[in-house]
Amino acid sequence: MPGLKGRMGRRPVAWFFAVAVGLEVAVISVFLFSGAAGVLEAAMEATGLTGRTDFVSAARVALAEPRAIPGIALAILQPLTPDIAAFAVAAVAFGSLGVKRLVRGFRFWDGDVGRRRGLRVWGLMLLVFFVLMPLTTAGLDALFMPEGTWEWSGHAVSWGLLPALFVALFLNVGAVTEESGWRGFAQPILQGRMTPLAATLIVGVLWGFWHFPARPDILLGAYGLGGGTLLLGILVVRFVFLSVVMAYFYNRAGGSTLIAIAMHGLHNDPVLFSGTITGDTTTSYVTSELALLAPILIVALVLLALTRGRLGLDKASGSGTLTEVDPSRVSEA
Repeated sequence: MPGLKGRMGRRPVAWFFAVAVGLEVAVISVFLFSGAAGVLEAAMEATGLTGRTDFVSAARVALAEPRAIPGIALAILQPLTPDIAAFAVAAVAFGSLGVKRLVRGFRFWDGDVGRRRGLRVWGLMLLVFFVLMPLTTAGLDALFMPEGTWEWSGHAVSWGLLPALFVALFLNVGAVTEESGWRGFAQPILQGRMTPLAATLIVGVLWGFWHFPARPDILLGAYGLGGGTLLLGILVVRFVFLSVVMAYFYNRAGGSTLIAIAMHGLHNDPVLFSGTITGDTTTSYVTSELALLAPILIVALVLLALTRGRLGLDKASGSGTLTEVDPSRVSEA
């Protein structure tokens, strides 16, 4: 154990990523080859909840179709792998203090940020992730999606919008189960030894490649070699620039995993301005991915210009970084 502790301490992010991917591949293999994936897909179609990625919908499917519970559990375990990896590596490399640092991230903002500034950060985040980016994506989809392959499915402005927004912010499965890993663990460690921009780009690339095993349809050639390569390339680019935007708000809130969960959730579920792909073609998916990428890219470039690459990291915001536990152990990523 002392030898493993030292190795993890020297390269915590590399170990975190390796463990996360290893666990993910194992879970997805069981999910696919056990037949649980097919049962879950049929259950979601029967309940009309296809495409929903929140815990509330998961509970509804489980209650309506108990046979799908194993598939639901595996579908939740897959995105949980970065968090499992983060807590495992933090515990081994940094001990109980490392785990406490990760848990400490579950706050709206750091005490040094203060309520007034914290509320402004959250308000600006909601404007960007709830209104500006999804509205732009929906508009681009409406303009450029091939005819008959996309339809509007936006949420009506009603009292039902508030519960839907809460679910997207704090109960999205991918958001809740991943962000202690990407933003809570990897981001602050890398920012402790390199510039915020370099750290963010690395997190974005790792985040993008981690998604590959979860897309067997693309990897097995459902969209052809060229189409699949293009889709995976766009996916990685999207996560890189999305990481830039998320790093800014994460840092401005003083290292808040909660705001990272909220951003991730709104990215997965745009709530108010959204559409549905109705034509399963390479062209429709590429167009949809580009429409999703475009506003993220614009916001990221604006933030990079305004912050000169610092992405909101300053003394006032506080980092809550794991390097505070023992800086000598994280001399390498």
